[in-house]
Amino acid sequence: MKRNVLFVMLFALSLGACRKEPDFSQLSSNFVVVTSKDPAATFSQYKTYYVSDTVGYISTSSTDTILVGPNALALVKAVKDNMTARGYQFVPKSANPDLGINLGVVKNVNAGVVYPGWWWGYPGWWDPWYWGWYYPYYYPYTVTYVVTTGTVISDLVDLKNAAASKQLKVLWSAVSAGAVGSDVNANLQRGINAINQSFTQSPYIKAN
Repeated sequence: MKRNVLFVMLFALSLGACRKEPDFSQLSSNFVVVTSKDPAATFSQYKTYYVSDTVGYISTSSTDTILVGPNALALVKAVKDNMTARGYQFVPKSANPDLGINLGVVKNVNAGVVYPGWWWGYPGWWDPWYWGWYYPYYYPYTVTYVVTTGTVISDLVDLKNAAASKQLKVLWSAVSAGAVGSDVNANLQRGINAINQSFTQSPYIKAN
């Protein structure tokens, strides 16, 4: 009987040790979008806006400060398209716009280690101490992972009343985040989708 029990335990261990782990570098998902607004804001009092054609960029590299080029322009275009659809007019910064939009991207790499135990992933396996207390208990293997995440941040700032109030008041913010993979185009599309979603769940942003 003891020999049979030992065989079953070793068989379960071999299944867990040979288990193929997912390639976390390829992990991707739609971004989770969270929006918030100033409860006192009346968005219909604003008619014009300005947004830069460059995007603030923070990553694991200390030299990254801004994102330029086609990818940045695609994100900016998504903002412009949504603002135009809500009745706002884009004007240059020199024309004293009513609203200013800050757009930023954060890229981060998250690494970790999981100690799942030898029974991890084996269907219906018993508690490891079912057969008695064994001390010290050692995990025979670990699982390491690296997940790259992306975050898109949008802020809508009141420029119309800034001189009178002597402050730049944020009327609305959107933070969109999720895992990204190695496909740059797919990651960009997720960022664009997130911007569109942030406006979809903010119907109160409209000029009329």
